[in-house]
Amino acid sequence: MRLFDIFRRCKEATNGNHKPQQPTQYQRALQFNAEFAELLGGDSFIARSDYKHFISAYQEEYKFFCSIVEANILGDYVSKNNLDLAQIKTFINHYEEIQDLTKESATIKKHNDQFVANHIESEKEYLDNILKACDPAILLDDEQREVVLSEEDNTLVIAGAGAGKTTTVAAKVRYLVEKRGIKPEQILVISFTNKAVEELRERINHNLKIPSIITTFHSIGYSILRQGEEEQRKIVDNGFMYNVINEYLKTKVLRNPQLVDKLILFFGSYFSAPYEGDDLGEYFQFVADADYSTLK
Repeated sequence: MRLFDIFRRCKEATNGNHKPQQPTQYQRALQFNAEFAELLGGDSFIARSDYKHFISAYQEEYKFFCSIVEANILGDYVSKNNLDLAQIKTFINHYEEIQDLTKESATIKKHNDQFVANHIESEKEYLDNILKACDPAILLDDEQREVVLSEEDNTLVIAGAGAGKTTTVAAKVRYLVEKRGIKPEQILVISFTNKAVEELRERINHNLKIPSIITTFHSIGYSILRQGEEEQRKIVDNGFMYNVINEYLKTKVLRNPQLVDKLILFFGSYFSAPYEGDDLGEYFQFVADADYSTLK
């Protein structure tokens, strides 16, 4: 009976019914491709945190395939093991796209751009009315809608005075709560001035009925300092700060000729002729060319 089993297995192998096992690295590459394709197939904005785990999980496989590419034996490896070369190239290309999280993956950027474009259209009515409870006349423009729909881990939005930053933040908070299922108490809105905070509270807490925490940088910093401390600290006023800086300049800076030179150069870099013109792009270029620096 055992001899018959051995003969049957040998016959199946001879007839091609028994497939050789694929190399582990290739199987892992296929797994990466499948998971990456599933990520791209979803109807959601892809943030870096959604795929950064791929980098460590498939690092060894990437190094393996890079080594055989550098050794110029990839063709032999594929032929010997009867593998799909396209799958390996797809794995290498996509891994190289995402391995540097400081750069945006072209494939994922294309997906995200398409997601935003699709939802600006499909959720037009919702976005048109997202702040009607605050002011019936408010209508988000395309740039504001893109900010609301984008969900990268960290997003920098640059806008001038009166461009609608407060409006955008309020709309973003409502979108996160109603469309993304984020609990209001998990959202912290921080601004620099009390005036901006009051305006945000009026729109988000009062008009939209969303009880998220809205505060200033100073207030949230002060509340963090108070946690776990019995000593009650106070926020100093402008007069105290003036005295501290004045004393520092007199005792630490003005007695050191090198520091005095650096201080003069620092302030001198800001004594440039004021910009005269109406073009916003030229103004930003004017500021960039001034090469302002920080006083460390």
